[in-house]
Amino acid sequence: MYKEFSERYYSTIDEYVDFHENGTEESSAEYTFLGSSLIKWVFHINNIIKETKSNSLIDFGCGKAMGYLNKITADDVLYQNVKDFWKIKDVYLYDPGVKEYNQYPKKKADGIICTDVIEHIPPEDINKFIEELYKLANKFVFVVAATKPAEKTFKNGKNVHLTLKNENEWLEIFRSFARKNPNIKTFLEFNDDN
Repeated sequence: MYKEFSERYYSTIDEYVDFHENGTEESSAEYTFLGSSLIKWVFHINNIIKETKSNSLIDFGCGKAMGYLNKITADDVLYQNVKDFWKIKDVYLYDPGVKEYNQYPKKKADGIICTDVIEHIPPEDINKFIEELYKLANKFVFVVAATKPAEKTFKNGKNVHLTLKNENEWLEIFRSFARKNPNIKTFLEFNDDN
């Protein structure tokens, strides 16, 4: 696992381990952070994969990886999972809160997917977190950021969306990383759902 993050970053991961193992007040463990937010972006990601001629991906913050474990229907065709739809075999799933996926990626991939994760990172760690995404990417970084509070809260009552920024603030941050990483395409989208 990468270093140089705040103590709060690591304690937040511990809270997510607990969510994944024991659930939240709103839902049981088996239905907590399924990774379902990826599904609404599969067509967009497919276009990016084609555009960048990518052959490998890391889903950074995959949750319980629902899209990779279940069949999906796209354009009236049934696929085994999103990997099948994207026609990519080399997909590495990473989520420090999920036991099965908590091993930090050991190698780079063409594309990094990070959907509805970044807002869960403590503000003091945002730049370092984004830097890590770019370090792992050969061709592109695709991030979906939420701009509103979540419905879920930590046990202490604080919202799980630790870093709330408006679209312009996120855009400015990612523009700066795009300038520093001109060989890596940056794709930033927004999810205003909770």
